Amino acid sequence: MSCPNCGGEELQFPIPEAVAEYLPDDRPAATLCTNCLAVAPADDVPDEYPDFTRVSDAFPADGETGAGLACLLALLDRLVVHREDAERVATEAERRGVDVLLFLDRLAGDSGLDPQLDVERRRRQLEQLI
Repeated sequence: MSCPNCGGEELQFPIPEAVAEYLPDDRPAATLCTNCLAVAPADDVPDEYPDFTRVSDAFPADGETGAGLACLLALLDRLVVHREDAERVATEAERRGVDVLLFLDRLAGDSGLDPQLDVERRRRQLEQLI
């Protein structure tokens, strides 16, 4: 699959059960663009989590945790609308041992990415919430 925003490769992943209730769409899967970090809902659920480190070394090796962070990116895109949900998803990632702010710093500094959202700005906004 290719991203409708930039033409980049998309990784398809199942939505982790721990964060599903916080997402605005109730579809069981989503895609993450390996270039612009756009996240979109998907209907077809893959059998396993992809290797999110293909997107950036900022992602953890654990696929389920990576999927949760990809879901966080979807919420950060519209943080004003999804503040509480983003906070809950970030809290879940931290419960799994991820420093969410460091993750966002590393994404912002990854020269191999061309994010559709201003990761640094969203990081500052999220920092005020958590």
